[in-house]
Amino acid sequence: MNKSVMVVLAVSCMMFAVPYKARAIDPITMAILAPVALKVAEAAKPFVIRSLVSTGKGILQIGKAAFEVLYLPLGLGELTIGLPFNKARKGLKHVIRGGVIAPAKIVVNVLLLPIYMTGAKVNI
Repeated sequence: MNKSVMVVLAVSCMMFAVPYKARAIDPITMAILAPVALKVAEAAKPFVIRSLVSTGKGILQIGKAAFEVLYLPLGLGELTIGLPFNKARKGLKHVIRGGVIAPAKIVVNVLLLPIYMTGAKVNI
C-alpha cells in the first residue's frame, strides 16, 4: 500500500506541475510604459503606505494576543498555589483570559487581517 500511495502522489505532482513560460518584453514597449508606470506608482503611494501601516498594526494585535495566551500557565500556577490559601480567584481570571479570551482574539484578528490589508480602520 505504501508504494501505491507514493505512485499516486508522484503522478499527481507531475500532472499538476505546470512549467512557467517566460515571455520577454521588448525594450521599446518598456520605454513607452515606464513613465506611465511611475505616474501610477506615485498615485498609489499613499494607499500602499496606509495599507502597510494598517497591516502592521493588525499583526501587532495578533502578536499581543499570542502573548496573552501565556496567562494560562500563570493562572494554572496561581490556582495550584493559591487554592489552599483561598486566593484562587485571580488565577481563575488568568485561566479564562489566557485560555478562552486570548485564543478568541487571535482568531478574530487573523480573520480581520485581510480587512486590515485594505487599509480600512477596524476598531474592536
